[in-house]
Amino acid sequence: MDGGDTGNDTLDEDADATRLNTRDPIDKIRASYDIVAQRYATELADEMVARPFERGMLLAFSELVRLVGPGVVGDVGCGPGHIAKHLASLGVRTTGIDISAAMIREANSKFPEGDFRVASMFKLPVESGSWIGAVARYNTLHCTRDERMVTHRELARVVQVGGYITHSFYESAPDQPVGSVYHLNTWFGFNVDLFTYFVSIEDAASELDQAGFEIVAALVREPMFSNELPARRCTMVGKRR
Repeated sequence: MDGGDTGNDTLDEDADATRLNTRDPIDKIRASYDIVAQRYATELADEMVARPFERGMLLAFSELVRLVGPGVVGDVGCGPGHIAKHLASLGVRTTGIDISAAMIREANSKFPEGDFRVASMFKLPVESGSWIGAVARYNTLHCTRDERMVTHRELARVVQVGGYITHSFYESAPDQPVGSVYHLNTWFGFNVDLFTYFVSIEDAASELDQAGFEIVAALVREPMFSNELPARRCTMVGKRR
């Protein structure tokens, strides 16, 4: 999915189970991404940026936020920093935020010039209106509708009026219709505990609109590559009202 730093390829399975044995869904997300961070960074992240349609939407987003004026874009759920690194090549200054400390360590390793912080997207350590834009690529993949709304409203708080958001999500997949939920329990051969939510395009647009973003563009594509989840996906761009 479009997500610990152990220092080697061998993980302590008992320690993994302990980290996942929690009732708090946010802690499960954090623990799951800590576990896969190293493999995600080395085997998945760069290929995600190389995909042509996603790269084109990031180019369009970068041009829009540069028109807003000087400032910072927040990459929320930044993972190992691949998007922040790509946006830097397009002239966009980015701060990456992720709940997984292991992902942030990978980001600092892959892009030492970047600015990365461990924090929750539900309560960003950012002053209101201080970002010119926000990248939210699959950041709410494991969130219920209520959790998505908390996140979108928090992004609306920190993005200045006239700024932009780009948001990506999965709509459907084989045996996973729109509105369904899939439980992922293994990833890269490791035990994880992640629920993935498939959201309709109409619902996603409505949620962003309710949070304060007017949708100005959307791109929907079918799965195209053998190494990606066979899911129909959408990337939207919204302007902060």
